[in-house]
Amino acid sequence: MAWWPACCRSEAFHADEGTESGELPGVVADAGTDAPEASEAEETQPEVGPEFGMEVRICPVSGLSTLQGACPFAKPKAKAKDGGKKQKASVKLDFKWKQDESMVVIKVCAHHTDAFTTMELPNSASQEVGSASQEEIKKQYKALSLIHHPDKNQDDVEAATERFQRIKDAYALIKDTDGELAFPWDQHPEKQQVMKGDEAVAVFAEVGLEACEEHHFQGLQLRHLVKSSEEVKVLKFDKESEGGHITECWLDAICAGSPHFVSHLVKVYRRDAWEYHDAK
Repeated sequence: MAWWPACCRSEAFHADEGTESGELPGVVADAGTDAPEASEAEETQPEVGPEFGMEVRICPVSGLSTLQGACPFAKPKAKAKDGGKKQKASVKLDFKWKQDESMVVIKVCAHHTDAFTTMELPNSASQEVGSASQEEIKKQYKALSLIHHPDKNQDDVEAATERFQRIKDAYALIKDTDGELAFPWDQHPEKQQVMKGDEAVAVFAEVGLEACEEHHFQGLQLRHLVKSSEEVKVLKFDKESEGGHITECWLDAICAGSPHFVSHLVKVYRRDAWEYHDAK
């Protein structure tokens, strides 16, 4: 289904942004994220201007040169208290494009699948991961606390303490969610697609083109997230109204396995309104 003009080309999804691999190191400014670091030579070498015959480098995201100080998207090193281990980043995006009755809406948020597993949610095969309500999560946390609290396990306090800490950490990650992270993967086997990040970039570009062109920076973040994912699970649904005046598309995806990002849920909604004219 051809929704967009053939002449359109999204820089947010197709440009390599001046880097050899097409990646965008430093696109998310979360402290302690796992991103490519500058080489030792780059870290110790003082910034020198053109008068010394050296090239001035420009950040493709911020537009700042090496003569303008630190790039605001540069990732700081992990703090010593973390033992040198860097945490993966999370991204939250919510942007859209609208023209008359046509629109594209894109939402991205972290999907802490492991946290739901640790909290033993969902607790039945019919439920979707991430579909638990805020009240259900709170209730489950209290139930697990009564079972795994160290005070309730005096025979093995050390193991209970470790187990209870994992539950507390998981609860902290998902306690503010209220069912919006549902991903109905098992309910739609006929719609399931599993692909690498490089392949998924083209799928997202097809559905979310105009929104990513209008909101270029958010488009860059989404492209970097998708492309760096080792596995992307995609569910895509299409619908056409009677008479063919409106076509709609829903795309839900889980981007996982990135060395830089935690797993993320991406939801894209596309609506195209068409006007038909009789040929004279």
